[in-house]
Parts: sequence; C-alpha cells; structure tokens
Amino acid sequence: MDSRPRRAVPGQLPDRVYWVRRGLVLVAVVVVIAIIAGIVSAIHGATRTATPTTSTPPPVVQSSESPSYSSTDQPTTVASSSSATPSVSATTSATATTPIECVPNLLVLAVTGPRSVPTTAKADLQVTLTNSGSVACVLVLDTRFVLRVVSGIDEIWSTADCAAWRATGTQTLQPGAAATFKTTWDRHRSQKECKVVPTTLKSGTYVADASYVGAPTAQWPMTL
Repeated sequence: MDSRPRRAVPGQLPDRVYWVRRGLVLVAVVVVIAIIAGIVSAIHGATRTATPTTSTPPPVVQSSESPSYSSTDQPTTVASSSSATPSVSATTSATATTPIECVPNLLVLAVTGPRSVPTTAKADLQVTLTNSGSVACVLVLDTRFVLRVVSGIDEIWSTADCAAWRATGTQTLQPGAAATFKTTWDRHRSQKECKVVPTTLKSGTYVADASYVGAPTAQWPMTL
C-alpha cells in the first residue's frame, strides 16, 4: 500500500470545490424559482383584485294587497314597487251629495184660503214652504212651524195648541220646489192640550198667519 500523499492532477480542482459550486448552483436555482413564483403570485393577485365580484341582487317582492282609504280621506301616493291600485270608498260621493237642512231665511212661506167664511162654514187653509236657495235642502217640519188665526193681537186658534194639528216630518226640496201643509179651521177658539172652545166669533177680519222660525212670515186675511 502506497502511503505517500496524493498530488493534485494538473488542471483538475479538488472535489470539495465542485461540491461547493453545485451547492451554489442549487441555491441560485431555488432563488430564481422563488422569484418567479412571487412574480406569478403577484400578477394573479392583481388580476383578482381588478375583477369586481358580481353579487346577485335580492328579489323584489311584489305586494298583492290593495290599500283602501277611508270615505273622507283622499288616497295618498306612496313610493313603492307594488303595483296595487288604491280604491276609494263610494261613501265619499254619497256623503258629498246628501242635502243639508234648509236655511230658514231661504224659505218662502205663502198662505191661501177663502176670503170670506160664512157663519156655518169652515176655512180650508193651505201653506206652502218654497226653497228659494240654489241647492237642494231638507225641510224639517216640527214645532218651529206654526199656523195661527188671529184678530188684531188676539190669538184665536193655533196648531201649537195640539200635537195632532202640527205639521211633522221631513221633505227634500230641490231649488224652487215647495212643501205643502193643509188644515181646516172651524171658526172656533183653541186652547192648550187640543181643547176647542165652541164660542161664536164676532164678525170682522181674521188673519191666517204662517211662521217658521228664522223665515219671513206669511199672512192671509179673511172676513167672517
């Protein structure tokens, strides 16, 4: 066995130099791969950032309920995606056309009857109440309406003395229309609670006087 030290062959480097070189090359390859991977990752990330994500909008719910509005209320416009159409109660138009009570000073009263009433006869009297307004109204006949027979300041007979003699009820009057009340006076005096005094009236002038509270009165003279 030759124990002499080996000498390097001219032009040939030691083995460790080759191993070092191989290690450096390997490190360089790893570094290059890492750089390339980083570049690719950066480009891919930029592409994902630049592309917006499209989200699906929530579905629009269509309401099938139709709001209703009250008769005196007007429909209110509401900003909504609903296609429902509001309905208005027919009560509104009915209320708007309902006639109101007649204004007394727009009522024109008139009385007609005989001009002369013989001793044994009776007087048939008629009263008309005409609506002189421009719109229809409801005439209410109650204690506000009274028909009397007077002689000067002496009250002889009155519908106010008896409920059975009074005009009662309501009537709708169009413009220019009239309500009619008819009664008969038998030439006697009347008292409260429907009492009739069978006295003989003196000859002279008697007046049928019709009145409605708040309206001008009307009169009809008669001779007994």
